[in-house]
Amino acid sequence: MHSSFWDDPRWGLRGWHGRHGWQGRRARRMRRGILKFALLKLLSELPRHGYDLIRAVREKGWAGGPGSVYPLLSALEAAGLVAGRMEGDRRIYEITEQGRQLLGEHAAEVERWLNDEADDEEEMTDMGSQLRDSARRLMQAISQLGPSSKPETIEHVRRLLDEARKEIYQALAEE
Repeated sequence: MHSSFWDDPRWGLRGWHGRHGWQGRRARRMRRGILKFALLKLLSELPRHGYDLIRAVREKGWAGGPGSVYPLLSALEAAGLVAGRMEGDRRIYEITEQGRQLLGEHAAEVERWLNDEADDEEEMTDMGSQLRDSARRLMQAISQLGPSSKPETIEHVRRLLDEARKEIYQALAEE
């Protein structure tokens, strides 16, 4: 990945705005796009390793786990926005001058988003974001099933999913 990724007009503080993406200031879906700024902000405070960054992101209530933080750290490093070095068995990251400059250019908007200064529209769409997050976590759990899974485990999970689907339709019917 090279620095033009960060300059691409379709990527901004609100994430991807492409054909299959989303538009405007939709609340928590934006988090994927702002995570790079959250990481830069945290690294501007002090150098950290990946797990420490994940913990800090979660403590602040921002979206981001290993599957998004580590690839993003690699991209930030490739773009010259952070520098990583090995310290023992951990890779420690620190923000570069180029990273500080990018963070400074977007300081006001980054602070507003990271400090959760949300408007009414964002609060309304937060429930949708929570629902998508729950669905994502469910799919992560299901993806743990594989060829080595016992047939009875697979059947049990299939029954649970069928029951959940039926209950969702029932809730929608009663709405």
